[in-house]
Amino acid sequence: MRTLFLVLGSLSLAALVLLTGTWYLRPFLSRRFVIRRLTTTKPIVADSKSPDESTELSELLDSIARSLRLGKSLAAALHDSVEACNCRVQVVVDLALATARGESFGAAMKKLSLEAQTDDLTFTLRTIELAATGGVGGVLALERAAMVLRERSANTHDRRAQAAQAMLSTKILSIAPIAVCGWLTISSSAVRNFLVFSATGWFCIALGLSFNYAGRKWMNAIISPTAS
Repeated sequence: MRTLFLVLGSLSLAALVLLTGTWYLRPFLSRRFVIRRLTTTKPIVADSKSPDESTELSELLDSIARSLRLGKSLAAALHDSVEACNCRVQVVVDLALATARGESFGAAMKKLSLEAQTDDLTFTLRTIELAATGGVGGVLALERAAMVLRERSANTHDRRAQAAQAMLSTKILSIAPIAVCGWLTISSSAVRNFLVFSATGWFCIALGLSFNYAGRKWMNAIISPTAS
């Protein structure tokens, strides 16, 4: 009977180590592997949904405003700015091509506004539509919109940096109890007998892991950069 309890206890401890490694160690190893691949491979060109979209759109609006102040039409200013800024936002590129062919901004906006998938892109399209009405106010609207987009980009980067620090603290606080429990289980026979060879010990382990995992997920939802 003693041998059976030892075997069951060893199997249970191995299952606990495997479960803990699956929860905490595998994401860490996966992250290190991804970082290593990113540092050894060619950088991937960001698409229109990248976090730098607001910066790219702000530069585009500034370029359009400068061209308008030089006396160009909005269609010509948009087309030249898309080429000069090497714009990668497909909706804006399609708008520039449509207006360069002679299509009105109103008709082009009706077709392309539904393809805008981000708030920054929708804001940019509405600003360009406002500038299409003509007048000095359109130029000022473009310049002001560029400032707003740059502020949004700065706020987004600050929020991501703060979230990264909070996430690091959360991971450390969630891993520390697991490490202490594992060390005590290995080094202390009394703790090992209680946790491994008793139902109460396993209940404490299950309860602690449940609270640990739930707390980590809850904090991740709170401090995530995408959380509202």
